[in-house]
Amino acid sequence: MFKNCFFCFLLLLTSAKIKASKIEKGFEALRVFNYFEAKQIFYKSNQSTLNPYSSYGLSLVFYKNNNPFFNLDSAAKYAYISYQAYKNIPIKKTYSSFEISDSTIIDLIDSITFKQYQITEHLNTIIDYNIFLKTNYLANKKILKRVLFLRDELEFNRILKINKSDTTTDYLLLHPQSSFYTDAYLLRERQIFDESIHNKTDKEYIEFLKKYPKNIMINKAYQKIFEIYKNENNRIGLNFFILNYPNAPQFIDAWKLLFFLSVKSFNDSALNSFLINYPDFPFKSSILKEIELNSKILFPVLQGDYYGFVNENGATVIPSKFETVSEFKDGLSVVSKNDSVYFINKDNINVFEKYFEDAYVFIQGIAPVKKNSKWYFINRHGQKVSEYYDEINELCNDVYVFKIGEKYGVLDYFGQQMIEPKFEKLGDFKNDMAYFIEKGNYGFISKEGFLFKASFQWISDFNKEKKAVFKLNNKYGLINSIGKIILEPLYDQIIQTDYSVYIILKENNYGFFSSDSCFLSTVDFNFLKDKPFDFYTNGKLFKFLKKSEQALVNENGFFLINFGLYDEVYFPSNELIRVKKKNLYGYLDSKFKISIPFKYDQADDFIDSLALVKLKADYLMINIIGKTIFSSSSLIKKISKHYYVNTTSEGLFQIISNEGQVLFKDVKEIHKINNQLFFLTSKANEIKSLKDW
Repeated sequence: MFKNCFFCFLLLLTSAKIKASKIEKGFEALRVFNYFEAKQIFYKSNQSTLNPYSSYGLSLVFYKNNNPFFNLDSAAKYAYISYQAYKNIPIKKTYSSFEISDSTIIDLIDSITFKQYQITEHLNTIIDYNIFLKTNYLANKKILKRVLFLRDELEFNRILKINKSDTTTDYLLLHPQSSFYTDAYLLRERQIFDESIHNKTDKEYIEFLKKYPKNIMINKAYQKIFEIYKNENNRIGLNFFILNYPNAPQFIDAWKLLFFLSVKSFNDSALNSFLINYPDFPFKSSILKEIELNSKILFPVLQGDYYGFVNENGATVIPSKFETVSEFKDGLSVVSKNDSVYFINKDNINVFEKYFEDAYVFIQGIAPVKKNSKWYFINRHGQKVSEYYDEINELCNDVYVFKIGEKYGVLDYFGQQMIEPKFEKLGDFKNDMAYFIEKGNYGFISKEGFLFKASFQWISDFNKEKKAVFKLNNKYGLINSIGKIILEPLYDQIIQTDYSVYIILKENNYGFFSSDSCFLSTVDFNFLKDKPFDFYTNGKLFKFLKKSEQALVNENGFFLINFGLYDEVYFPSNELIRVKKKNLYGYLDSKFKISIPFKYDQADDFIDSLALVKLKADYLMINIIGKTIFSSSSLIKKISKHYYVNTTSEGLFQIISNEGQVLFKDVKEIHKINNQLFFLTSKANEIKSLKDW
């Protein structure tokens, strides 16, 4: 009996040695790149039982790309077999300088999965990412995390395009650990809101609030209900709003409007009648005061080094003692003085009796403020109504970009989160789009959350047509907001204009490209770097430069003014075209015939039927037939549609009408409030208003 057992042991030992000898030969063949023989040996040694060493050898054969057996899927298959078999017999062995151990098997798996990851990322489909995740569960954790992110990004962009709340709900259920979970949740909240509102009636918004009281869009619903009742002057509706939505940001405004609509005269009888009808009215004295203040119209004005406020007649209402001020919004202005920022009303009272490090104006009843190096929102009572943030940018495109920790996200104008903080850097939104930066590369994102991965060296703001210039491999191209490349990155520069036209530069030459994705000209005209884009086009006509000559061409490619006729050519304005010839300026009519002769040393385009020119030592205002309506020895400037200004010999200003009449003399200071309102301080320190409406 003992002899028989010993004989069997010897037989097994001999068999193992023979098998080990074969595996040794397989690795020796692999070492000298004899992949055919190595593959045959490893296959044979794996036929009876799968073992970690021959499986490792097969994986190497399929992994090497310098032989006809290269196949990453097969390489991964045998690497995983080797890993599982090694767990059963964890004995480290070395064959012909090839060490097979737990760590070398994992290293091989990492190498294979990295190559598979590169292929999968290039294919960039949800199916391929899912296959990778299913078959490469032992891949490096960073790679698995990256694949999950890319897969979820595609899925998230897919649900954005479908834009249905049930599809987004499915995504949330299937991907609870997704990097886009918060964005998807916020998206679903907005989708539910949009799907609940069809006719934009108050009943729909009210029903939405009943059905979804915790939805993040409740403030939007409050706003819409309030706007409906406000536009209709609906007192019954406003009373309903006040009774049912005491937490709405518009609660106080609803009371104020109800009061304004109900009380036509501020006598005791009218006030008492209102209080009988609305006994819960909480702000009698403050509302009356605010209504009184709202009737005041004040304008910020800089006097010397400090800002104050004046009324429509130019009289000072709030003295000039502030370093900065804002216009009044929601009845309040943000002012700064001695490194402190606070809010004043039109009586120059610090309404909250608080001081901040920084603050923005009130929008929709809330304002961002900074105190103790942290930002947060306050309401019109000065109460904190949000969490703390490290940064909040000024409102742009109806959203705030904010920062928590080292990441940036997006809030709506109610201070509610629209996009979670996950970006290294996030630009302000322009035309509903913003750039973001990830690992030094630029991508872009929409306000709805559509994300195009960071793969550019740089990207511009998106224009009104939702197109942007991007930079890749040090060349520039055009892309739209859904990631479609309109113009391949082959150019040295692309300049956006205010029109549906781009200026394309290559090798110091320029041409024009339409946003309709077609070239309007060849790219072989001489570019002048110091000129703005409107020197080259007004959107309908195009200026071409060849050496020192200029031409004017329409959008059909027809030459209106050919090269060599004039030294300089400008675009039509008031149906007259400014041109220069032999260092003198004149004007052509719409038929390109001389309308005003070449005689001016300097000239501007006609605006509002007048042009400013210089003739020898005199500065002139001329009309469209070339008649001088005002002249001066000093420069004349246009300040509004109907008014001009020039300097007198005493260093004072005089205001001239568009008819050439001097309206004001001895003006010491001109305070521009806007394009239609100015305040003039005379030599005698009298202030007068100049209105252009």
